[in-house]
Amino acid sequence: MTELKNLIATAREKGSFPTLLQAAEKLGLIGKYSNEGPFTIFAPVESAFEPIPDEVIDESFDDHGYLLGIINYHIVEGKYSTSDLASLSELETISGNKLKINAKDGIKVDTARIINGDIECSNGMIHAIDEILVP
Repeated sequence: MTELKNLIATAREKGSFPTLLQAAEKLGLIGKYSNEGPFTIFAPVESAFEPIPDEVIDESFDDHGYLLGIINYHIVEGKYSTSDLASLSELETISGNKLKINAKDGIKVDTARIINGDIECSNGMIHAIDEILVP
C-alpha cells in the first residue's frame, strides 16, 4: 500500500490543478495545506479557468484579499468523501460561507460538478470540480 501524501503534494502529483497551486503559493498557503488539516478541497481543474480572460486571472492574483476569499470558498474543515457529501445539503467553508451540496445525477457543489472525487490525502480529501466556485 502506498503512503498517502499531503494535499499539496497530491495536487502537484495529479497535475490537474496548476492555477490553483499557483494561487496557494502566491498566498503563502503551501505550508498550511501541507501540514495542517484535515481539510476537504473542491479543486477546480485547469479547464475551469479557460473561460476566464487572462487579464482577469492576473488581476485576481494581484488582489490578495479577493484571491484568498475565492480560495477559502473551495475549502472546508474535515475530511468528506463523496459518500459523506451525498448525505449532506450544505457545508460551511473556512471563510464562513455555505456551499450547497446536491447529489442528484452525480454530486454538485454549488454549480460545479465533481468530476474526480475521493482523492485521498494524509491530511484531507481533494475533489476535482469542473468550475470555479464563486461566493
